[in-house]
Amino acid sequence: MVARKVDDPVRPKIGFALGGGAVRGAAHLGFLSVFEEAGIKPDFVAGTSVGAIVGAGYTAGLTVAEMSALVNSTGWRDVTNIAWRQRLSVFDTTPLRRWIEGAMGDVDFADLQIPLSVVACNILDGRRVVLREGSVVRAAVASSAIPGLFSPEEWDGMLLVDGGLVDNLPVSAVRQMGADIVVAVDVSPSLRHGLRPDGIRDVVTAAVNIAASNTQIDARTDADYLVQPDIEKFSPWDFSMVPEIEEAGRQASQLVVGQVVAALG
Repeated sequence: MVARKVDDPVRPKIGFALGGGAVRGAAHLGFLSVFEEAGIKPDFVAGTSVGAIVGAGYTAGLTVAEMSALVNSTGWRDVTNIAWRQRLSVFDTTPLRRWIEGAMGDVDFADLQIPLSVVACNILDGRRVVLREGSVVRAAVASSAIPGLFSPEEWDGMLLVDGGLVDNLPVSAVRQMGADIVVAVDVSPSLRHGLRPDGIRDVVTAAVNIAASNTQIDARTDADYLVQPDIEKFSPWDFSMVPEIEEAGRQASQLVVGQVVAALG
């Protein structure tokens, strides 16, 4: 792909759009490591679902190594709990909230080192919601709340769930922040090779993936550079495969990083 022409004679502003994909989002860490090694830091970041979680940690100042170590030592018991008192979901999001907050603190958007946009969906009316104010942890949890599995997040009269339903690859969100060049990282594999569901968790995930795939068609085209790691063989729920998923992110990123360096001058 060829980057759009930009007006900034010094250096175009670069934005990262980090997509949703559950544990497959570990590929974002491989992407970030390759771009950091090339000396590229984003001016803006937008994230959906796991992309919002990774984006939150990164813009709050966590290193890629710190995030990698954290994810590699995490299992589903660390981030989920049965929602005994919650009628709207199977799992309570409190453990996920505590996990994210334990890593980065209860940071406000205004305190981030890099501007961040988090995409969620208001399940009351189906609208796409871009969060840029308030608690970053709350926003990341809301953006990751797969409907039916994780409890929705109450937010200013809205009931927010996983942003993948409406914008799973937030290219337009980071473009609206002012990015001249957008690098999008797509960690949601093709539906053509989907695995057969094995329980309600997989059925719900498959349904969300179908909705998410429809939101990504234009986004993939609109990105200036698209990173698509080879992650179709990995389950979105298997933390044991995190190292392999990270490596897939690195390999895919190495295919485009040189082009981005050249575009940035």
